[in-house]
Amino acid sequence: MTLKNRLQILLLLSLSLAGCKKSEQTKPIQIEPVTVHSGAKSIEIVSGNNQYGYSRRPLPDTIVFKVTMNNPVDTAAAALNYYIGPNCSTYQFLVVGRTNVNGVIYLKAIWTPSTTATTASLTFYTHAGCSIDEINHGACKTLDSVKLSATIRKQWTSVYTGNQGGLNVLYDLHFTDANHGIAIGEGSGLVSTANGGKTWAQGPAPRSDNDMQLLAFSGPDTGLMVLVNNYVWFTYDGGKTYAQENWTPPFVGDRSSAAYDMLSRKVIYTVGWHGQIAKTTDGGLTWAQEGFSFLNNFHDLISIGNDTLYACGDVGKIVKTTNAGTTWHEQPLQLNNTLNALFFITNNFGFAGGQYGTLVRTTDGSNWSVVKTNLGFSIIAIRFFDALHGYIVTSGGEIAESKDGGLTWTMRCTDNYGVGSLNKAVIKDETTIYGLQQASIYTFDLTQP
Repeated sequence: MTLKNRLQILLLLSLSLAGCKKSEQTKPIQIEPVTVHSGAKSIEIVSGNNQYGYSRRPLPDTIVFKVTMNNPVDTAAAALNYYIGPNCSTYQFLVVGRTNVNGVIYLKAIWTPSTTATTASLTFYTHAGCSIDEINHGACKTLDSVKLSATIRKQWTSVYTGNQGGLNVLYDLHFTDANHGIAIGEGSGLVSTANGGKTWAQGPAPRSDNDMQLLAFSGPDTGLMVLVNNYVWFTYDGGKTYAQENWTPPFVGDRSSAAYDMLSRKVIYTVGWHGQIAKTTDGGLTWAQEGFSFLNNFHDLISIGNDTLYACGDVGKIVKTTNAGTTWHEQPLQLNNTLNALFFITNNFGFAGGQYGTLVRTTDGSNWSVVKTNLGFSIIAIRFFDALHGYIVTSGGEIAESKDGGLTWTMRCTDNYGVGSLNKAVIKDETTIYGLQQASIYTFDLTQP
Protein backbone atom coordinates (compact mmCIF):
# COMPACT_ATOMS: atom_id res chain seq x y z
CA MET A 1 0.00 0.00 0.00
CA THR A 2 1.32 3.38 -0.98
CA LEU A 3 1.75 6.20 1.47
CA LYS A 4 -1.02 8.14 -0.25
CA ASN A 5 -3.57 5.32 0.30
CA ARG A 6 -2.64 5.03 3.98
CA LEU A 7 -3.27 8.75 4.54
CA GLN A 8 -6.71 8.49 2.90
CA ILE A 9 -7.80 5.62 5.26
CA LEU A 10 -6.65 7.50 8.39
CA LEU A 11 -8.63 10.55 7.29
CA LEU A 12 -11.84 8.54 6.84
CA LEU A 13 -11.49 6.90 10.32
CA SER A 14 -10.96 10.28 11.91
CA LEU A 15 -14.11 11.71 10.33
CA SER A 16 -16.15 8.65 11.38
CA LEU A 17 -15.11 8.91 15.05
CA ALA A 18 -15.74 12.60 15.09
CA GLY A 19 -19.27 12.00 13.78
CA CYS A 20 -20.11 9.44 16.53
CA LYS A 21 -18.88 11.77 19.22
CA LYS A 22 -20.87 14.62 17.84
CA SER A 23 -24.03 12.47 17.69
CA GLU A 24 -23.71 11.49 21.41
CA GLN A 25 -23.13 15.07 22.48
CA THR A 26 -26.15 16.45 20.68
CA LYS A 27 -28.69 13.73 21.80
CA PRO A 28 -31.27 15.38 24.17
CA ILE A 29 -31.60 14.06 27.81
CA GLN A 30 -34.99 12.34 28.48
CA ILE A 31 -36.49 13.45 31.90
CA GLU A 32 -39.38 11.27 33.16
CA PRO A 33 -42.38 13.38 34.17
CA VAL A 34 -43.38 13.22 37.83
CA THR A 35 -47.03 12.41 38.52
CA VAL A 36 -48.36 14.82 41.09
CA HIS A 37 -51.32 13.38 42.97
CA SER A 38 -53.93 15.88 44.01
CA GLY A 39 -55.03 14.07 47.15
CA ALA A 40 -58.54 13.47 48.46
CA LYS A 41 -61.51 15.59 49.26
CA SER A 42 -62.34 13.53 52.34
CA ILE A 43 -61.89 10.27 54.23
CA GLU A 44 -64.56 8.88 56.54
CA ILE A 45 -65.62 5.68 58.30
CA VAL A 46 -68.78 4.30 56.75
CA SER A 47 -69.24 1.47 59.26
CA GLY A 48 -67.40 -0.44 61.94
CA ASN A 49 -66.42 2.36 64.32
CA ASN A 50 -67.19 2.41 68.07
CA GLN A 51 -67.65 -1.35 68.23
CA TYR A 52 -67.93 -3.63 71.26
CA GLY A 53 -65.58 -6.58 70.98
CA TYR A 54 -63.11 -8.88 72.64
CA SER A 55 -59.35 -8.74 73.03
CA ARG A 56 -57.36 -10.97 70.66
CA ARG A 57 -60.42 -11.50 68.46
CA PRO A 58 -61.56 -9.72 65.29
CA LEU A 59 -64.15 -7.08 66.02
CA PRO A 60 -67.62 -8.24 65.01
CA ASP A 61 -68.21 -5.80 62.10
CA THR A 62 -65.98 -5.25 59.08
CA ILE A 63 -64.66 -1.68 59.01
CA VAL A 64 -65.37 0.26 55.80
CA PHE A 65 -63.56 3.48 54.86
CA LYS A 66 -64.75 5.87 52.16
CA VAL A 67 -62.02 7.93 50.43
CA THR A 68 -63.20 10.55 47.94
CA MET A 69 -60.41 11.66 45.60
CA ASN A 70 -59.98 15.04 43.91
CA ASN A 71 -58.53 13.48 40.77
CA PRO A 72 -60.21 10.43 39.19
CA VAL A 73 -56.77 9.34 37.99
CA ASP A 74 -55.78 8.71 41.57
CA THR A 75 -58.83 6.52 42.00
CA ALA A 76 -57.93 4.28 39.10
CA ALA A 77 -54.21 4.13 39.80
CA ALA A 78 -52.58 2.00 42.46
CA ALA A 79 -51.43 5.21 44.07
CA LEU A 80 -53.47 5.20 47.26
CA ASN A 81 -51.55 3.78 50.21
CA TYR A 82 -52.27 3.68 53.92
CA TYR A 83 -50.78 2.99 57.29
CA ILE A 84 -51.93 2.89 60.91
CA GLY A 85 -50.65 4.27 64.19
CA PRO A 86 -49.59 4.97 66.80
CA ASN A 87 -48.68 1.59 68.32
CA CYS A 88 -48.95 -1.35 65.95
CA SER A 89 -47.99 -3.85 68.66
CA THR A 90 -51.39 -3.50 70.35
CA TYR A 91 -53.49 -4.82 67.47
CA GLN A 92 -53.60 -6.50 64.11
CA PHE A 93 -55.13 -4.46 61.30
CA LEU A 94 -55.61 -5.87 57.82
CA VAL A 95 -57.16 -4.24 54.75
CA VAL A 96 -58.93 -7.08 52.97
CA GLY A 97 -60.67 -5.34 50.07
CA ARG A 98 -60.80 -2.27 47.84
CA THR A 99 -63.53 -1.09 45.49
CA ASN A 100 -63.60 1.96 43.20
CA VAL A 101 -67.04 3.44 42.55
CA ASN A 102 -67.53 6.70 40.60
CA GLY A 103 -64.39 8.39 41.83
CA VAL A 104 -64.71 7.02 45.38
CA ILE A 105 -62.48 4.37 46.94
CA TYR A 106 -63.96 1.99 49.53
CA LEU A 107 -61.54 0.09 51.74
CA LYS A 108 -62.59 -2.86 53.90
CA ALA A 109 -60.52 -3.84 56.92
CA ILE A 110 -60.50 -6.28 59.84
CA TRP A 111 -59.29 -5.11 63.25
CA THR A 112 -58.13 -7.55 65.93
CA PRO A 113 -57.26 -5.78 69.20
CA SER A 114 -54.68 -7.68 71.21
CA THR A 115 -54.73 -5.44 74.26
CA THR A 116 -56.62 -6.34 77.40
CA ALA A 117 -57.53 -2.71 78.01
CA THR A 118 -61.20 -1.76 78.20
CA THR A 119 -60.82 0.58 75.24
CA ALA A 120 -58.70 0.46 72.08
CA SER A 121 -58.03 3.03 69.39
CA LEU A 122 -55.91 3.58 66.31
CA THR A 123 -55.51 6.19 63.59
CA PHE A 124 -55.87 5.23 59.93
CA TYR A 125 -53.80 7.35 57.51
CA THR A 126 -54.00 7.31 53.72
CA HIS A 127 -51.77 8.98 51.14
CA ALA A 128 -51.68 9.20 47.35
CA GLY A 129 -48.38 8.26 45.77
CA CYS A 130 -45.55 7.88 48.21
CA SER A 131 -43.15 5.96 46.04
CA ILE A 132 -39.55 6.98 46.81
CA ASP A 133 -39.27 9.15 43.69
CA GLU A 134 -42.57 10.89 44.43
CA ILE A 135 -41.62 11.60 48.02
CA ASN A 136 -38.34 13.11 46.84
CA HIS A 137 -40.17 15.27 44.33
CA GLY A 138 -42.83 16.38 46.80
CA ALA A 139 -45.58 14.54 44.97
CA CYS A 140 -46.87 12.53 47.97
CA LYS A 141 -50.07 14.13 49.18
CA THR A 142 -50.99 13.03 52.70
CA LEU A 143 -54.71 12.71 53.20
CA ASP A 144 -56.70 13.43 56.31
CA SER A 145 -56.65 10.63 58.87
CA VAL A 146 -59.54 9.12 60.82
CA LYS A 147 -59.55 7.63 64.29
CA LEU A 148 -61.09 4.25 65.13
CA SER A 149 -62.26 3.32 68.60
CA ALA A 150 -63.56 0.14 70.20
CA THR A 151 -64.70 -0.90 73.65
CA ILE A 152 -63.17 -4.19 74.75
CA ARG A 153 -65.39 -6.29 76.98
CA LYS A 154 -63.87 -7.60 80.19
CA GLN A 155 -63.49 -11.37 80.49
CA TRP A 156 -64.89 -13.75 83.04
CA THR A 157 -62.78 -13.05 86.14
CA SER A 158 -61.71 -15.53 88.79
CA VAL A 159 -62.83 -14.63 92.31
CA TYR A 160 -61.82 -17.91 93.93
CA THR A 161 -59.22 -20.50 92.90
CA GLY A 162 -59.27 -23.86 94.61
CA ASN A 163 -56.85 -26.73 94.34
CA GLN A 164 -56.93 -27.79 90.68
CA GLY A 165 -55.28 -31.17 91.21
CA GLY A 166 -56.83 -34.62 91.52
CA LEU A 167 -60.62 -34.86 91.74
CA ASN A 168 -61.16 -31.37 93.09
CA VAL A 169 -64.26 -29.90 91.44
CA LEU A 170 -67.11 -27.60 92.38
CA TYR A 171 -70.52 -28.86 91.26
CA ASP A 172 -73.16 -26.51 92.60
CA LEU A 173 -73.61 -22.92 93.78
CA HIS A 174 -76.53 -21.22 95.47
CA PHE A 175 -77.19 -17.74 96.89
CA THR A 176 -79.49 -17.83 99.90
CA ASP A 177 -79.87 -14.03 99.77
CA ALA A 178 -78.19 -11.05 98.11
CA ASN A 179 -75.05 -11.39 100.25
CA HIS A 180 -74.67 -15.03 101.21
CA GLY A 181 -73.71 -17.81 98.84
CA ILE A 182 -72.44 -21.39 99.02
CA ALA A 183 -70.46 -23.51 96.57
CA ILE A 184 -69.87 -27.23 97.10
CA GLY A 185 -68.13 -30.06 95.31
CA GLU A 186 -66.00 -33.13 95.48
CA GLY A 187 -62.61 -32.72 97.09
CA SER A 188 -63.14 -28.96 97.22
CA GLY A 189 -64.91 -28.61 100.53
CA LEU A 190 -67.50 -25.91 101.11
CA VAL A 191 -66.77 -22.39 99.84
CA SER A 192 -68.88 -19.44 100.95
CA THR A 193 -69.29 -15.69 100.56
CA ALA A 194 -70.89 -13.10 102.83
CA ASN A 195 -70.43 -10.03 100.61
CA GLY A 196 -72.47 -10.90 97.54
CA GLY A 197 -69.74 -12.92 95.85
CA LYS A 198 -66.94 -10.37 95.82
CA THR A 199 -64.74 -12.69 97.89
CA TRP A 200 -65.02 -16.39 98.71
CA ALA A 201 -63.36 -18.47 101.41
CA GLN A 202 -63.12 -22.18 101.99
CA GLY A 203 -64.59 -23.27 105.28
CA PRO A 204 -64.75 -26.58 107.12
CA ALA A 205 -66.60 -29.21 105.12
CA PRO A 206 -69.57 -30.81 106.85
CA ARG A 207 -68.21 -34.18 105.73
CA SER A 208 -64.60 -35.32 105.68
CA ASP A 209 -65.28 -37.28 102.48
CA ASN A 210 -65.95 -34.03 100.59
CA ASP A 211 -68.49 -35.79 98.36
CA MET A 212 -71.07 -32.99 98.14
CA GLN A 213 -72.97 -32.79 94.86
CA LEU A 214 -76.20 -30.75 94.86
CA LEU A 215 -77.92 -27.95 96.80
CA ALA A 216 -81.60 -27.07 97.16
CA PHE A 217 -83.27 -24.47 99.38
CA SER A 218 -86.89 -23.65 100.19
CA GLY A 219 -85.91 -20.25 101.61
CA PRO A 220 -82.93 -18.32 102.93
CA ASP A 221 -82.44 -20.68 105.88
CA THR A 222 -83.84 -24.14 105.17
CA GLY A 223 -82.08 -26.29 102.62
CA LEU A 224 -80.48 -29.62 101.82
CA MET A 225 -77.14 -30.84 100.58
CA VAL A 226 -77.08 -33.97 98.43
CA LEU A 227 -74.22 -36.39 99.06
CA VAL A 228 -73.04 -39.57 97.34
CA ASN A 229 -75.84 -42.06 96.49
CA ASN A 230 -78.56 -39.47 97.11
CA TYR A 231 -78.13 -39.21 100.85
CA VAL A 232 -78.93 -35.76 102.22
CA TRP A 233 -77.94 -33.47 105.09
CA PHE A 234 -80.13 -30.55 106.12
CA THR A 235 -79.34 -26.98 107.10
CA TYR A 236 -81.54 -24.47 108.96
CA ASP A 237 -79.13 -21.54 109.10
CA GLY A 238 -78.51 -20.85 105.42
CA GLY A 239 -75.74 -23.39 105.01
CA LYS A 240 -73.54 -22.51 107.97
CA THR A 241 -74.13 -25.88 109.65
CA TYR A 242 -75.60 -29.19 108.50
CA ALA A 243 -77.21 -32.15 110.25
CA GLN A 244 -77.89 -35.73 109.23
CA GLU A 245 -81.56 -36.69 109.70
CA ASN A 246 -83.83 -39.59 108.81
CA TRP A 247 -83.83 -39.90 105.04
CA THR A 248 -84.57 -42.52 102.43
CA PRO A 249 -82.71 -42.04 99.11
CA PRO A 250 -85.31 -41.74 96.33
CA PHE A 251 -83.12 -43.36 93.65
CA VAL A 252 -80.25 -45.83 93.91
CA GLY A 253 -76.79 -44.94 92.64
CA ASP A 254 -74.30 -42.09 92.79
CA ARG A 255 -75.68 -38.86 91.34
CA SER A 256 -78.86 -40.65 90.32
CA SER A 257 -80.72 -37.41 90.97
CA ALA A 258 -79.91 -34.55 88.59
CA ALA A 259 -81.96 -31.88 90.37
CA TYR A 260 -84.02 -31.23 93.48
CA ASP A 261 -86.82 -28.75 94.04
CA MET A 262 -87.51 -28.06 97.73
CA LEU A 263 -90.87 -26.40 98.37
CA SER A 264 -90.61 -26.83 102.16
CA ARG A 265 -88.84 -29.04 104.68
CA LYS A 266 -91.54 -31.66 104.08
CA VAL A 267 -92.37 -31.30 100.37
CA ILE A 268 -89.47 -32.11 98.04
CA TYR A 269 -89.29 -33.22 94.39
CA THR A 270 -86.42 -34.80 92.51
CA VAL A 271 -85.75 -36.02 88.97
CA GLY A 272 -83.07 -38.30 87.57
CA TRP A 273 -82.24 -41.40 85.60
CA HIS A 274 -84.49 -43.14 83.05
CA GLY A 275 -87.50 -40.84 83.28
CA GLN A 276 -87.77 -41.05 87.05
CA ILE A 277 -89.56 -38.41 89.15
CA ALA A 278 -90.11 -38.69 92.89
CA LYS A 279 -91.95 -36.65 95.52
CA THR A 280 -91.93 -36.73 99.32
CA THR A 281 -94.40 -35.03 101.66
CA ASP A 282 -92.79 -36.20 104.88
CA GLY A 283 -89.31 -34.76 104.48
CA GLY A 284 -87.73 -37.72 102.75
CA LEU A 285 -88.94 -40.65 104.87
CA THR A 286 -91.08 -42.02 102.05
CA TRP A 287 -91.32 -41.24 98.33
CA ALA A 288 -93.95 -41.53 95.65
CA GLN A 289 -92.18 -42.27 92.36
CA GLU A 290 -93.41 -41.63 88.85
CA GLY A 291 -91.82 -43.74 86.14
CA PHE A 292 -92.35 -42.97 82.47
CA SER A 293 -92.14 -45.57 79.73
CA PHE A 294 -89.24 -43.73 78.06
CA LEU A 295 -85.60 -44.01 79.19
CA ASN A 296 -84.66 -40.35 78.76
CA ASN A 297 -82.70 -39.00 81.72
CA PHE A 298 -84.05 -35.84 83.32
CA HIS A 299 -81.64 -32.96 83.96
CA ASP A 300 -83.68 -30.16 85.54
CA LEU A 301 -86.86 -29.52 87.48
CA ILE A 302 -88.73 -26.32 88.33
CA SER A 303 -91.86 -25.53 90.32
CA ILE A 304 -94.16 -22.56 89.81
CA GLY A 305 -96.26 -22.27 92.94
CA ASN A 306 -97.28 -25.45 94.73
CA ASP A 307 -99.02 -27.35 91.96
CA THR A 308 -97.33 -26.67 88.60
CA LEU A 309 -93.95 -28.23 87.84
CA TYR A 310 -91.90 -28.94 84.71
CA ALA A 311 -88.99 -31.30 84.11
CA CYS A 312 -86.71 -31.57 81.06
CA GLY A 313 -84.09 -33.98 79.79
CA ASP A 314 -82.60 -36.03 76.99
CA VAL A 315 -83.74 -35.75 73.36
CA GLY A 316 -85.94 -32.72 73.95
CA LYS A 317 -88.08 -34.35 76.62
CA ILE A 318 -90.34 -32.03 78.66
CA VAL A 319 -93.03 -33.15 81.11
CA LYS A 320 -95.50 -31.13 83.18
CA THR A 321 -97.82 -31.52 86.15
CA THR A 322 -100.56 -29.14 87.26
CA ASN A 323 -101.72 -31.16 90.28
CA ALA A 324 -98.58 -31.24 92.43
CA GLY A 325 -97.17 -34.37 90.85
CA THR A 326 -100.23 -36.62 90.98
CA THR A 327 -100.10 -36.93 87.20
CA TRP A 328 -97.47 -35.88 84.68
CA HIS A 329 -97.89 -35.34 80.95
CA GLU A 330 -95.37 -35.19 78.12
CA GLN A 331 -95.21 -31.95 76.17
CA PRO A 332 -95.52 -32.05 72.35
CA LEU A 333 -91.98 -31.20 71.26
CA GLN A 334 -90.07 -32.73 68.35
CA LEU A 335 -86.44 -32.07 69.27
CA ASN A 336 -83.30 -34.20 69.29
CA ASN A 337 -81.21 -31.96 71.53
CA THR A 338 -80.81 -32.66 75.24
CA LEU A 339 -82.38 -29.98 77.48
CA ASN A 340 -80.48 -29.02 80.65
CA ALA A 341 -82.13 -25.94 82.17
CA LEU A 342 -85.61 -24.53 82.79
CA PHE A 343 -86.95 -21.12 83.73
CA PHE A 344 -90.55 -19.94 83.95
CA ILE A 345 -91.86 -16.41 84.38
CA THR A 346 -95.47 -17.50 84.91
CA ASN A 347 -97.21 -20.87 85.03
CA ASN A 348 -97.36 -20.95 81.24
CA PHE A 349 -94.59 -18.63 80.01
CA GLY A 350 -91.15 -20.18 80.14
CA PHE A 351 -88.03 -21.55 78.51
CA ALA A 352 -85.92 -24.70 78.28
CA GLY A 353 -82.33 -24.66 77.06
CA GLY A 354 -79.79 -27.28 76.12
CA GLN A 355 -77.28 -28.65 73.64
CA TYR A 356 -75.59 -26.41 71.05
CA GLY A 357 -77.41 -23.31 72.23
CA THR A 358 -80.85 -24.85 71.73
CA LEU A 359 -83.62 -22.78 73.32
CA VAL A 360 -87.34 -23.50 73.24
CA ARG A 361 -90.08 -21.14 74.39
CA THR A 362 -93.71 -21.55 75.43
CA THR A 363 -96.35 -18.92 76.16
CA ASP A 364 -99.23 -21.30 76.92
CA GLY A 365 -97.45 -24.00 78.92
CA SER A 366 -98.09 -26.64 76.28
CA ASN A 367 -96.80 -25.67 72.86
CA TRP A 368 -93.11 -24.98 72.34
CA SER A 369 -91.20 -23.20 69.58
CA VAL A 370 -87.47 -23.12 68.88
CA VAL A 371 -85.76 -19.73 69.29
CA LYS A 372 -82.53 -18.88 67.46
CA THR A 373 -79.74 -17.92 69.86
CA ASN A 374 -76.55 -18.22 67.73
CA LEU A 375 -74.86 -19.94 70.68
CA GLY A 376 -72.66 -22.96 70.14
CA PHE A 377 -72.41 -24.57 73.59
CA SER A 378 -74.96 -26.14 75.92
CA ILE A 379 -77.22 -23.71 77.78
CA ILE A 380 -76.83 -24.31 81.53
CA ALA A 381 -78.59 -21.27 83.02
CA ILE A 382 -81.66 -19.18 82.14
CA ARG A 383 -83.12 -16.28 84.08
CA PHE A 384 -85.62 -13.52 83.31
CA PHE A 385 -86.19 -10.52 85.56
CA ASP A 386 -89.52 -9.58 84.00
CA ALA A 387 -91.55 -10.60 80.97
CA LEU A 388 -89.04 -8.98 78.59
CA HIS A 389 -85.53 -8.96 80.04
CA GLY A 390 -83.43 -12.07 80.56
CA TYR A 391 -80.08 -13.83 80.09
CA ILE A 392 -78.85 -17.27 79.10
CA VAL A 393 -75.41 -18.79 79.81
CA THR A 394 -73.67 -21.74 78.18
CA SER A 395 -71.03 -24.19 79.37
CA GLY A 396 -68.53 -22.47 77.05
CA GLY A 397 -69.00 -19.15 78.86
CA GLU A 398 -71.25 -17.56 76.23
CA ILE A 399 -73.80 -15.05 77.51
CA ALA A 400 -76.76 -13.74 75.53
CA GLU A 401 -79.35 -11.14 76.48
CA SER A 402 -82.96 -10.69 75.41
CA LYS A 403 -85.07 -7.57 75.81
CA ASP A 404 -88.17 -8.79 73.98
CA GLY A 405 -89.29 -11.77 76.01
CA GLY A 406 -86.82 -14.23 74.51
CA LEU A 407 -87.76 -13.78 70.86
CA THR A 408 -84.33 -12.43 69.90
CA TRP A 409 -80.94 -12.60 71.61
CA THR A 410 -77.82 -10.42 71.58
CA MET A 411 -74.38 -11.83 72.42
CA ARG A 412 -72.87 -10.24 75.54
CA CYS A 413 -69.91 -12.59 75.90
CA THR A 414 -68.37 -14.99 73.43
CA ASP A 415 -67.19 -18.51 74.20
CA ASN A 416 -63.84 -19.29 75.84
CA TYR A 417 -63.38 -15.74 77.03
CA GLY A 418 -61.92 -16.31 80.48
CA VAL A 419 -63.75 -19.63 80.93
CA GLY A 420 -64.42 -22.51 78.59
CA SER A 421 -65.89 -25.42 80.56
CA LEU A 422 -68.42 -24.35 83.18
CA ASN A 423 -70.03 -26.96 85.42
CA LYS A 424 -72.62 -24.54 86.71
CA ALA A 425 -73.73 -20.94 86.15
CA VAL A 426 -75.89 -18.76 88.37
CA ILE A 427 -77.38 -15.51 87.07
CA LYS A 428 -77.41 -13.78 90.44
CA ASP A 429 -79.06 -10.52 89.36
CA GLU A 430 -79.08 -8.07 86.47
CA THR A 431 -75.47 -7.07 87.14
CA THR A 432 -73.54 -10.26 87.87
CA ILE A 433 -73.23 -13.88 86.77
CA TYR A 434 -71.22 -16.53 88.61
CA GLY A 435 -69.79 -19.73 87.16
CA LEU A 436 -68.00 -22.83 88.42
CA GLN A 437 -65.10 -24.24 86.42
CA GLN A 438 -63.24 -27.16 87.97
CA ALA A 439 -62.43 -25.97 91.51
CA SER A 440 -62.65 -22.23 90.79
CA ILE A 441 -65.38 -19.60 90.87
CA TYR A 442 -65.63 -16.95 88.13
CA THR A 443 -67.78 -13.89 87.67
CA PHE A 444 -68.93 -11.81 84.70
CA ASP A 445 -69.86 -8.14 84.95
CA LEU A 446 -73.15 -7.41 83.16
CA THR A 447 -72.95 -3.68 83.78
CA GLN A 448 -70.31 -3.25 81.07
CA PRO A 449 -71.60 -2.34 77.59
